[in-house]
Amino acid sequence: MDNTMYDTQDNSIVGIPYQNINWRDIDGQPFGQASAFNMFVLGDANNIVDVEGAVAIGGSFYSPRGFSVGFQRGNNPTSIGFSPDLARFITGNVTSTKGPLVVIGHAISNGSFQAGLGSTYYIGNDDSDGQMDQLKQLYQARGGSPYWTPSDKGEYYLIPSYDVPRVIPASRISADLPAFFQNARTSLVNYRNCISQLASNGTITSNSHEWILTGTDPTQNIFTIDVSPNGLINKGIRFNVPRGSLAIVRLKTGPHAHLQYGVYGDKSMANHTLYVFEDATNIHMEKSSDIWGSILAPQAMFHGHPTGGHVSGNAALGGFAVNPNSGFEFHFYPFVGGVICGETLPVEEVIETPSPVPSPPEMPMPTPVPTQPTQPCPTCPEPEPCPVQLPCPEPAPCPVAPPCPEPPPCPVAPPCPTCPEPCPVAAPCPTCPEPEPCPVAPPCPTCPTCPEPEPCPVAAPCPTCPEPAPCPTCPEPAPCPMCPEPPPCPTCPECPACPVCPEQKEETQREPMGIPIPFPVPIPIRSKPIECPKCEECLVTAGMITGCICGCECHRSHEWDVMLYQMLDGKKVMVSCSTICHMECFEFKVSYEGTYILKICPAKRTFFSPACRPKVKLTNIGVANFIIE
Repeated sequence: MDNTMYDTQDNSIVGIPYQNINWRDIDGQPFGQASAFNMFVLGDANNIVDVEGAVAIGGSFYSPRGFSVGFQRGNNPTSIGFSPDLARFITGNVTSTKGPLVVIGHAISNGSFQAGLGSTYYIGNDDSDGQMDQLKQLYQARGGSPYWTPSDKGEYYLIPSYDVPRVIPASRISADLPAFFQNARTSLVNYRNCISQLASNGTITSNSHEWILTGTDPTQNIFTIDVSPNGLINKGIRFNVPRGSLAIVRLKTGPHAHLQYGVYGDKSMANHTLYVFEDATNIHMEKSSDIWGSILAPQAMFHGHPTGGHVSGNAALGGFAVNPNSGFEFHFYPFVGGVICGETLPVEEVIETPSPVPSPPEMPMPTPVPTQPTQPCPTCPEPEPCPVQLPCPEPAPCPVAPPCPEPPPCPVAPPCPTCPEPCPVAAPCPTCPEPEPCPVAPPCPTCPTCPEPEPCPVAAPCPTCPEPAPCPTCPEPAPCPMCPEPPPCPTCPECPACPVCPEQKEETQREPMGIPIPFPVPIPIRSKPIECPKCEECLVTAGMITGCICGCECHRSHEWDVMLYQMLDGKKVMVSCSTICHMECFEFKVSYEGTYILKICPAKRTFFSPACRPKVKLTNIGVANFIIE
C-alpha cells in the first residue's frame, strides 16, 4: 500500500452515494457516472493491491492479499477525503480477499463477502446525532459480536472487522446493482462507438521509439493509431497539442492489443488524455508500463504485467486480471470530460430503484455571470447526424428435423407343430431278466492277541548330601593404633526463639566453632520443610517466530517485505518471504534448532525515504538462536 495520509476535505466526485446507486449519463463525459471511479470493471477482477480512487466491479473479485482503496499518493493533485455517504468499493457478485480490505468510504457487495480480519472502513463524521446508530444498522453482520460498535475518531468513524467480515449488503439499501452495471455497459459502449466515428484532425509522426501526436485544435484533437491486425503497440506516445485541449487517441489493434513500451502519454496531460480501444477484446501489458491518461475499453479484458505498472486516469474495462505477486496500481487522475461527439447512440432506459434514505437534492450548476456585455453568439450549424446503423438481418430459420422413420413390424412367430392324427402307439417294454444273487464275502481272519507289556524298572534312590561345614568365625578387628579416641560431643546450647519473618528464607550452614574436629556433627531437624518455589509457566512456543509491524519512523504507511533466513554452513539461506501491509502481523513455523535471521524492509515497489524504519513488535521467539537486521 503505497500512500501518504489523505486530507480531510470531501471530494464529491470520488464514489457514489450509497443511498442512490443509479446510473447517470453526463454530457460530454464518455465515462458518465463511472468518472467517479478510478477502476470501473463490468466483469470480474482479481489480485489488485492498491487503487487511489473508488472501485466498482460488476462481477466477482478475488485476491490472496489485502486491498487498499482511497489512499492517495502524496504527489497526486486530486483530493480524496472522508465522506459520510460515498461508497468507494462496490462489487456485483462474490468478494474474497485473504488479507484485509481497507477503504476510505463505504463498501457494498451484492454477493457473498469474505475479507481478512483487520478490514477497516473510514466513514466521515457528518456531526448528526443518529449517524452512529445508522452505521451500526448498515454494517450489522451475522455471527458478529453483540457488543460491536463503530469507533468515533472525531472527524471520522472507524468500521472495524475484528470479529467477522463486515460489508453493506446491496439488498439492505435496495440497490439494484445488476441494473446499475447493465446501464453502465450500454452507456460506455455507445460512447465508444460514437468516438470511433469521429474523424481524425491531428497528425502523427514517428521515430524509432515513439509516436509524436501533433494537433492544433484548442478544444479536442483526435488521432488514430492503426496497428491491426497484430496489435503491436511497441512505441511510446507523446503529445504536442495546445495546453488545456483534449487528446483523444483511437487505437485499432484487432482482437489482441500488445503493450510493449514503458511510457504512454505525459503526466502533465493525464487528466486531458483518453485512449479508446475500438476493437480489442484483450489488452496485454507485456512490459511494465506507465499509462498517463484514461482508458475506455468496456469490451476488453485487461491483463496487467506480472511485476507491476500503473494506469493514471479513469479505466472502464470489461475485465481485469493480473499475477498474484504483481504490484499493479491505479492512480486517480480523472478525465475532465468535454468531449464533442455529436449525438450518442440511444441508451436503454435506466432502471431507477427506490432508496430507503432520501438523498439531498442536486444543486444546480451555477451559471457564470459575464463581467462585460457580450455579443450574441452566431447560430451554429446543425451537426450532421451520425449514420444510422442498419438493422441486423433476421436470422435464418432453424432447419426442421426430418421425421423419425417408422420402426419395422415385429415378426410373427410360426405356429407350433401339430401332432399327426392319430399319434403312434409306443412299443411295449421288454421283460427284464432276474438278477443273479450276490456272492457271499469270505469271513474275516481272526486278529492275533497282543503280548502283555513288561513292567517298568524302579529308579534308584537319590544319595544323601553331606551336611555343609560351619563357616569359621571372623576375628574382631584390632583397634587402629594411629586413631585416638574421639572426645565426647559438646552439649549444644539451647537455640533462641526465632523471630517471625515475613518470608521464610533458606537456612544457611552454621559456621563451625573453634577448630574443626573430624567427627560427625548432629544436624538439627527442621520443624517444617521449606517449600520449593513454583516455576513460572513458559510463555514461549517452540518453533514459532511471530510479530507485528506497528508503523514506520517516517509516520507513513508502507508495504513491508518480511524475509527469514537460516544460517547453514556459514551461509544465509532464505526460509520464507512474505509481503504484508501496514499494521499487519507475520508468523513463521520453523525448527527450534538452528540460527535464524529476520530482515524487514519496505517493499521495492513502494515509496520510502532514508528515514523509514519499521516499528517491530516481536511476540514469540521460539528458536535457539535469533538475529534481526
